[in-house]
Amino acid sequence: MRRLTIILVLVVLVTTCYYSAPYAREKLGLILAAHGSPVPKWNEQVLQLEDEVTALLNETGRNPFHAIGVGMMEFAEPTLAAVIADMERQGVESVYVIPLFIAPSSHSVFDLPTILGLYSDNKMLQELQREQIKVASTRMRITVGPTLNYGSVQKEIMLERAQELSTKPGSEGIVLLAHGDHLFEPVWESVCRDIGNYVCAHTGIPVFDFAFVEIGQSLLPEGIPAILGVAQRCKRTIVLGLYLSVGVEGMVQGSTLSVGRMTFRAKEMLADHDVVFASCGLLPSKRVSTWISSRAIEWSTWRDKN
Repeated sequence: MRRLTIILVLVVLVTTCYYSAPYAREKLGLILAAHGSPVPKWNEQVLQLEDEVTALLNETGRNPFHAIGVGMMEFAEPTLAAVIADMERQGVESVYVIPLFIAPSSHSVFDLPTILGLYSDNKMLQELQREQIKVASTRMRITVGPTLNYGSVQKEIMLERAQELSTKPGSEGIVLLAHGDHLFEPVWESVCRDIGNYVCAHTGIPVFDFAFVEIGQSLLPEGIPAILGVAQRCKRTIVLGLYLSVGVEGMVQGSTLSVGRMTFRAKEMLADHDVVFASCGLLPSKRVSTWISSRAIEWSTWRDKN
């Protein structure tokens, strides 16, 4: 009887190992997917996240990832296709991709999945080909995670930016500038209002507004009216930028708009008001790398349980 029991235990152990071992041995990769920019400073801040996230995961003592990298959609190296190819050479079998985008947009819903080889239509592929963006080809399993609006990281960073510039909250107002996306406007509006309510509630600043400004191109026609609207109601206006690696302070410098023979300059239009601009977007902030690490562990833990 004892011998039979031992044999049965051995059978169970062998069977368990047979089914679980391939999964346990699977090498995981983590890719932080960013848009990329022709401006080196923008890319530098994003590329630094690779080391920050790696260090945070190592500190936990249970870093589940064999490889971690940052990949750019366009304008900069390394490209997403190059990072994926490198991970495949390292023997990675499953990859978790975290989109470093503020909220769902055409970039995160259409462009990124197409570049990763997860979505395809002729129009998208032709557009990527025109822009000389390579589509990844891989046998690795790819899972795409949430954008940065998941959780409270953006609210917490915008609160910090506001507190850095605030002096007398009761007489101030806040304007939040964000890129926006016309296909996902209700989502972006909800994100902006949620952040505004959070910042005002934690600072005592009573006035808030927001505007969608595409990295400076539409600052005068879209952003300046919102800023002036708040400035007329408050003694001081704090302008925050809900961008990954761009500060709105730099956007206002030299921003002009020509209409016929007339040229409008952002600084001149705001000269009669006390308006201050945040010098940073979401980066640099350790909160971003902490958020990424949490999402990565969350995914790997879910895989272990399922």
